[in-house]
Amino acid sequence: MSSKKIGRRKFIKAASSTVLGLAAAPLWNANLSFAGTDRAVTPQYRTLGKTGLKVTAVSMGVMNCSDPAVVLRAYDLGVNFFDTARRYMGGRNEEMVGKALRGKRDKVLIQTKVLLVPNEKDNRQAVETSLKSLQTDYVDILLAHNLKTGDEVCAPAVTEFLQAMKKEGKARFTGFSSHTDMASCLQAAAKAGCHDVALVSYNFTHSNELKEAVAAAAKSGIGVVAMKTQAGGYKAKDMGGLSPHQAALKYVLMDQHVAAAIPGVTTIEQIEECVAVMGTDFSRRDSHALQQYDSYLQGRICTMCGGCEGECPHGVDHGDLLRAIMYHDGYKDDKLAEEVLRTGDALEQIKQCSECPSCGITCTRGVNIHAQIKALHQIFSSELNTGGGTA
Repeated sequence: MSSKKIGRRKFIKAASSTVLGLAAAPLWNANLSFAGTDRAVTPQYRTLGKTGLKVTAVSMGVMNCSDPAVVLRAYDLGVNFFDTARRYMGGRNEEMVGKALRGKRDKVLIQTKVLLVPNEKDNRQAVETSLKSLQTDYVDILLAHNLKTGDEVCAPAVTEFLQAMKKEGKARFTGFSSHTDMASCLQAAAKAGCHDVALVSYNFTHSNELKEAVAAAAKSGIGVVAMKTQAGGYKAKDMGGLSPHQAALKYVLMDQHVAAAIPGVTTIEQIEECVAVMGTDFSRRDSHALQQYDSYLQGRICTMCGGCEGECPHGVDHGDLLRAIMYHDGYKDDKLAEEVLRTGDALEQIKQCSECPSCGITCTRGVNIHAQIKALHQIFSSELNTGGGTA
């Protein structure tokens, strides 16, 4: 991906341009009232690419939510699209979603993800387990979880398995998710034409290269869903009272090539705050809030902007390691971080990085990658090595 970041001046210019252009039309009309505000809202629906499915522009990322009341509140507010995955909470997340939406299956759209392995039998078992946990015979969208390169996105083993799940009626539509090199993954998918949906990290810190790739994918018929929209999810109390999350969500939704955003929420207050974004414009105040948030994030944490420069001589995939740091520092969710670190050879990689005298990769936003991964090793290696945690 491009190593160019959105600097402060460039960011202000981009935000101003967006306000004058994409923000001209309101996102939704106001009719449905909800707690905590006098404002009334009616959900806006966008078309999820060539699937033809109508999804609420603000939908729900259920990843780190354990309270079914939050899912039900989202449903009551009109949200119709829920994203989960087989690995979230060791499978308990899917179970919670299945129980919460029992009796509502024909009124909602469920997206889940499986981490594909070389063994097709294991992949099939993962899908069957997901369906059982979700209490359904099919999912609306099945994604190959966490693909990292354009080659992986187009790999026959991936596309053929997903197509088989569609033919067998276990998934209506299929696609992939990616946190790494998203622009290349989207461009490859757009050219190949073998995916219905793409779920990618996308927030105000990302470069124009990703925006262009999102547009290319959408124009090819792929339904693009945005995650990690809040760039770390820091709480207002940790930022001196700054509350930029509605502004961050508005910024993503101004891109009409994005079919839906799935902010990860854990409380009723958070889902109400997110849903309230629809029907409002991106204002000067929002731009200022994101400038402040951008300053707060500079050098602090990986926002998955794709601005990494250089390569690791040992081939370490630092993206997942930095994502684990984000879950620990931003989300305050060590269980989620541990799930990432239990994937593949991540544990061996953080050990290798911690012993390396320097790092061949630099962050254009000022994050000390070597120090971050060394801290990650100190925080988690002992517990993971002894079998602690919940992943």
